Amino acid sequence: MTNEEIAVELGATGERLEALDNRLSVVEKDQRALSDLTSSVRVLASDQGHLKDDVGEIKTDVKSLMVKPAKRWDSLVDKVIYLIVAGIIGYALAKAGLA
Repeated sequence: MTNEEIAVELGATGERLEALDNRLSVVEKDQRALSDLTSSVRVLASDQGHLKDDVGEIKTDVKSLMVKPAKRWDSLVDKVIYLIVAGIIGYALAKAGLA
């Protein structure tokens, strides 16, 4: 090979090296972006786990709040029934002359 041929090959190799360097820079930027995205997804997954726990607690609280009025209503109905039964028994005793 002559000096001119070597110079031409060296120039072509330099150009390819420069092109590869540019491509590597693009890949590095993409890799950084991918790494940032992975970190963001990790944080979102963690937040979603906490949110799931919070929703579970809220559901439990809502269920317990919905049971309280039902218990109060049942208690009121029981008391009304007791009063009616007591009234009937009192009326029956009064009619029988035992009161």
